[in-house]
Amino acid sequence: MTKLPKGVDQLPSGKYRLRKMVNGQMLTALFEEQPTQREVMRAVNDLLRETSAAILKGSFLDYAEKYIKAKENVLSASTIRGYRATLRGLPNHFTSLPIKDITQYTLTALVNDMVRSASPKTIYNRHGLIVSVLHEFRPELVIRTKLPRKVQKDIYTPDDEEIRKLFSYIDSTPNFKKYWVPLYLAALGLRRSEIGALTLSDLSHDNILTINKAKVQDSDNNWVIQNFTKTERSNRKIPIPDELATRIREQGCIYEGFLGKVYDTMRMAEKTLGLPHFGVHRLRSYFASKAHSLGLPDSVILKLGGWKSDNVMKNIYRKALKEDLHRESEKFLSHMTEIS
Repeated sequence: MTKLPKGVDQLPSGKYRLRKMVNGQMLTALFEEQPTQREVMRAVNDLLRETSAAILKGSFLDYAEKYIKAKENVLSASTIRGYRATLRGLPNHFTSLPIKDITQYTLTALVNDMVRSASPKTIYNRHGLIVSVLHEFRPELVIRTKLPRKVQKDIYTPDDEEIRKLFSYIDSTPNFKKYWVPLYLAALGLRRSEIGALTLSDLSHDNILTINKAKVQDSDNNWVIQNFTKTERSNRKIPIPDELATRIREQGCIYEGFLGKVYDTMRMAEKTLGLPHFGVHRLRSYFASKAHSLGLPDSVILKLGGWKSDNVMKNIYRKALKEDLHRESEKFLSHMTEIS
């Protein structure tokens, strides 16, 4: 006699009974013959579907709101804001569906429709939220949706000369001068949200900057200071140059104002100087690529930049190295054209 699957016993009548506790529910099924493990799993999934159908009464939107509400105190305000924006982007014909009626085919059809009007990244985000909600309230539903292939964006990372021009212009323009410090900090690897939350008390007497909070927008578009950063490893202490520390103390703050103005100022400076467009976050990319080219160990770059893993960090400087190779190749080809 083969071993009975876990949770199955044989009754005096000769039949086989499955008793299994799943998500606080005791599921029971009878079999005329000894079931295989696959038959047991099929029975469990069938029972879960029946139970869900009996319990789940609302629409997908109802349960998505419940899911987001339950996460409000454990996730950052910006993440919750992102969830709500993603939810608003889903079509009404989907969010109004009873959650118990959603199937794999429903998701496949939804993705197929969204391909016409949304980018692959947006579709990934929307599908990710849907899957999270369904896993929470429909754990028996197996989801294997084929998603569109992500498009690799050509993200520009500035070189040393472009950085020098930008900082020189910002520093010499009276209306832009106050943005020199936050942009310099971005080039040291800080995120915009981290820069916005910094105060003078975060700068020690020996010029060590403590990064342990973030300034983000909540679901109502209000700016709030949250007492944690993007990831667990983002809390860090970094040394900053004496010149930067002196300027911070002289101006009496790190940055006070609307964070969007930092981006706007940088955009105006780029246009004036004729530089390629690169946002504030690309200064963080510059930090990673430059630190790598100077020979800093990956573990040090990871710590200074507050990345959770080295995957994103390495992709950043690999991309920058490709751009350097392209630029240098163009210089060589130009040289060859001149001498031919």
